[in-house]
Amino acid sequence: MIQKFLQTKRTLAVLCLLLALLSICTPAFAQLDYDTYDIYQRGVLVGTIYVPERSTDQATAQSVYAEYWILFPNYIYPSEKNPVTTEIAPATGYHYTSVQDFFTKAPWGAGCRFVNVLAVDSSVLPGRAAVGTTAN
Repeated sequence: MIQKFLQTKRTLAVLCLLLALLSICTPAFAQLDYDTYDIYQRGVLVGTIYVPERSTDQATAQSVYAEYWILFPNYIYPSEKNPVTTEIAPATGYHYTSVQDFFTKAPWGAGCRFVNVLAVDSSVLPGRAAVGTTAN
């Protein structure tokens, strides 16, 4: 049970780190744009990411974005003890066409981990009134 807690804690830390890195790479959104990506560490492929197309409807104030990640057994969770640079680059091989295509064709085996990143993009900060309105 303790080991599962530590693994969950490491996963959360890595996701926070990756989201921070992604915000540097994509100035408009913290999330990646629609496409397939490879994850590299020390020049070695350690994972793959599929990002489905997003709605382009600008009329909605809030949208939910999803990213689907598979981390291979050789993926190292960056930490003080394991300082490793993680690079996300557009895939040079197969590009998935849908979430189902990703789940069907993405590499998977013993030791792989699946990560589902969900993010909410909103023009309203929770707990505050929308811009242009007054709070009572």
